[in-house]
Amino acid sequence: MVTVFRAPRLLTHADAPLVDDGAVVVDGERIVAAGAWSEIEVPAPAQVRELDDVTLLPGLVDAHVHLAMDAEPTSTGTDLSRPDAELALVMAQSARRLLDAGVTTARDLGCPGTLSVAVRDAIAARRIPGPRMLVANAPITVTGGHAWAMGGEADTAEDVVRQVRLRAKEGADLVKIMTTGGFMTAGSRPWHARYTVEHLSAGVDEAHRLGMRVTTHALGVEGIARAVAAGVDSIEHCAWLTETGSRFDPAVAARMVAAGIAVCPTMNTACLPEPYFCPWDSRAAVLDNLRAMHAAGLEIIAGTDAGIGMVPFQRYADGLDILGEAGMSPRQVLAAATAKAARACGLASVTGTLAPGMAADVLAVPGDPTEDLSVLHRPLFVLARGDEHACAPAGEPTGDAATAERIRATLTAGAGRA
Repeated sequence: MVTVFRAPRLLTHADAPLVDDGAVVVDGERIVAAGAWSEIEVPAPAQVRELDDVTLLPGLVDAHVHLAMDAEPTSTGTDLSRPDAELALVMAQSARRLLDAGVTTARDLGCPGTLSVAVRDAIAARRIPGPRMLVANAPITVTGGHAWAMGGEADTAEDVVRQVRLRAKEGADLVKIMTTGGFMTAGSRPWHARYTVEHLSAGVDEAHRLGMRVTTHALGVEGIARAVAAGVDSIEHCAWLTETGSRFDPAVAARMVAAGIAVCPTMNTACLPEPYFCPWDSRAAVLDNLRAMHAAGLEIIAGTDAGIGMVPFQRYADGLDILGEAGMSPRQVLAAATAKAARACGLASVTGTLAPGMAADVLAVPGDPTEDLSVLHRPLFVLARGDEHACAPAGEPTGDAATAERIRATLTAGAGRA
């Protein structure tokens, strides 16, 4: 049956005027109409849902998650050695928690084997609840490089190409390459560039030939520059790290803007002021780098790295708060979390806006998110491809200052900065 959701406010697109007394007409998985109630033709028969003090807007996108990680304080590494059956249960639980945050699309950017493909397909077949998933399976990394335990080691250009082909064979949606080391793999040196431009270009060219996008984990300045030269589609973290801190490079940023490379800075619960436990640099430096990227005109999209220690999936909105603190307006943050993120994921014609023919990915929040981002911490319900999910409260951030400091110290020491 067709369902009409009528609400006091409707935001069809992050840049669109807020519609008073709006409605979204949903038929199965698709939106039939979205606009002012007075202009909507309600088909018969249809169920009309009258909603109080609610804004309807597009479902949110988390462009960087790890479903197989459980966000426990002990999650400070990438060695996921649990049995596959146990990991699958963790991933199903993580997917449901993303729905609780109002997320209807997510990219899983690191998981051993093909578990993420299986979970993605189970969600698509409605065997388990969850957002639409795009999956990368094991990231491609040098021997002993960041996340090597997930199984994607490759040292030569030929090795990289073979790994890309393997991802296509496995049914992955995109390719992730570890251009630099990472804090969660001890000894990999986050500021070190691990692949040459030639290695990266070989992987990017092969992925594009196979119709797959490429995103890259790139923390260090030199790795970011090499990834840009190789023509990746998006960059994860983009922390501008050096061995002792961080240093934004405006020339590299300008090349990113010219190339249309999106940036997912993975702002999340770790970046809140209390307790702050992001190991990259001081909080002031991280925010300054984010402000510089925004001022340079980079295409910033929302993603959280959810699953790592004390970064739970249901607290997605914490990362949006950080984007707002760095100078992005509420509408700019909403765009980063909806239409821009959908475009970066290759889904601009599927989700990210509320329009006829688009997927029925709809979020209901109290109040007006174009004026107050905090309402995104209190989603009421979400439609994911037309399936309604009542959002459980996110709760307060888990862990205390001492635990947060232990995580930060562990990651910093593993990186070789201690």
